[in-house]
Amino acid sequence: MLDAAQTLSPAVFLDRDGVLNEMVYDPTHGLLDSPRRAEQVVAVHNAKELLLELRLMGYKIIVVTNQPGIAKGTLTSSDLHTVHETLDAALAPATWDALEFCPHHPEFGVACECRKPKPGMLMKAALENHIDLSKSWMVGDGLVDVQAGRAAGCKTVLVTKLKVNVVERFFEMQGAEPDFVVRNLVEVLGCIRGELTFQKCRE
Repeated sequence: MLDAAQTLSPAVFLDRDGVLNEMVYDPTHGLLDSPRRAEQVVAVHNAKELLLELRLMGYKIIVVTNQPGIAKGTLTSSDLHTVHETLDAALAPATWDALEFCPHHPEFGVACECRKPKPGMLMKAALENHIDLSKSWMVGDGLVDVQAGRAAGCKTVLVTKLKVNVVERFFEMQGAEPDFVVRNLVEVLGCIRGELTFQKCRE
């Protein structure tokens, strides 16, 4: 519970993979996946600049990421920690205020409340960091990010290179329609600043 001297702050919740760091091709499965080793970590273009600008605007910065590789046995907690340290160094002097990750996967024995599209990571970070969710944003490259953000009461931004008419086919999913659809992190900043309208972001 907040005391009289504490006030709630706005925050920007950011997905990690595909938003802050580039995805990595996994030849075993033929898919793009999360980096599992330090040498695979490459910051997304303009990620550092986005974090620095959000900080200047007064937002707390919270990273929220599903990391089911831990449940699947393809990623160790130590390797995940190393990836986060490497990404933090790659984004310096920008940084985040908190990082939440979900290590679970429903096919591997755990039905949790933290795995996106559930809003558990956002709710936990909001409580621990005194965040006003109604004044906050969720930015991600997947519809699960949008669903988690909407469930937590945040405005949502979907970052995708797909054409909007393609993405809209999935909006009928419950809670999956974002407030904004953008192509890159520069446009993310424009949305949060109020420089881009909903329609402009979707063109």
